[in-house]
Amino acid sequence: MTKNTKIFTIGGATFDIFVKPDRQAIMTFETPENDDKWLCLQHGGKIKVDNVVETFGGGATNTAVGFTRMGFDAYFVGKIGSAYGDRVIQNLVDQGVHTDFISETKRDKTAFSTILNTFDGDRTVLGYSGANKYFSVKDLPKTELNTADWIFFNHISEKNSKIPEVLLSTLKKNPNMKLAWNPGREQLEQGVKKWKSLLARTEILFINKEEAELFTGLLSRPAGIKSEDPKYHVYMKRDFLPPYADDVSELMVKLMKTGVKTVVITDGRNGAQACCGDRLYFCPVNTHKRVDTLGAGDSFATGFTTAMILGKNLKSALIYGTLNAYAVVNHYGAQEGLLTLKELNNHYTNHGLSVSSTKLI
Repeated sequence: MTKNTKIFTIGGATFDIFVKPDRQAIMTFETPENDDKWLCLQHGGKIKVDNVVETFGGGATNTAVGFTRMGFDAYFVGKIGSAYGDRVIQNLVDQGVHTDFISETKRDKTAFSTILNTFDGDRTVLGYSGANKYFSVKDLPKTELNTADWIFFNHISEKNSKIPEVLLSTLKKNPNMKLAWNPGREQLEQGVKKWKSLLARTEILFINKEEAELFTGLLSRPAGIKSEDPKYHVYMKRDFLPPYADDVSELMVKLMKTGVKTVVITDGRNGAQACCGDRLYFCPVNTHKRVDTLGAGDSFATGFTTAMILGKNLKSALIYGTLNAYAVVNHYGAQEGLLTLKELNNHYTNHGLSVSSTKLI
């Protein structure tokens, strides 16, 4: 049973509107460094929208709903604003998430996003941070946090927030408490050295490939291709990764040296890699078909963390995360397709995914 496991998810909440423009184009601009894709709409034109879908998002609310679906006691800790806030709360109540620790500000609206869905199944997000930018250390239920079994720390907007300090103090007081962390851009830009103390107390670090590069100051490389620069070399065998995946071994090494117990680096349709010691694991996605990718990272993290809480090994955790993410990308919104634990276990029985591994160093 998972019901008595208590998880506090800390971070943002948003009200989301999805639209799919009828006339759109995707242009690729190639540079020596990379290929950038841009969504193009006719300037000054009037573009029909195929459909409008209102949903809810934000890393902390997404993971709170996800953990509740898994059967855990999930508490959302975040801030809502003067508009849309009542709808956010009602959605959480309807989903079974505890809303005791939501704070409210009259200074701004609840965070709001307009998501433009593209014909290739991806999306462009027009995000307004709203009330999220006023979420600060004074909004944390400091005493109640001590009752948590797990804390899932999501993106926060404050660059110099004191929230990480409080969480670190709480973790030190409660040695059996676990932390899963999905840092925001403000924290990533400051680098791993700045966050070494919190990383050393982190059970699972969730980060995508681009974020991992920013956080470590290192670059990933195509799998199996050696660099002329002697500072860079490939740790893994060519047959460990498929040709489309990137070698993130050096990023993993730097992150693991901070003391993180488990590091997970996701790369969208290129799969996910994880490490919890001297071995590196790779899991592909089960299909490239998708309706909307928003929330895929949060759903992956929910599935992966659930597996770890249940005592599963790293291979199984990667599969749990991948299956939960796949269920979400087949729906509009970040919460609609989230699986229950029973559903996830049923999918796991027939998943067909093959996880490969190699020695990290």
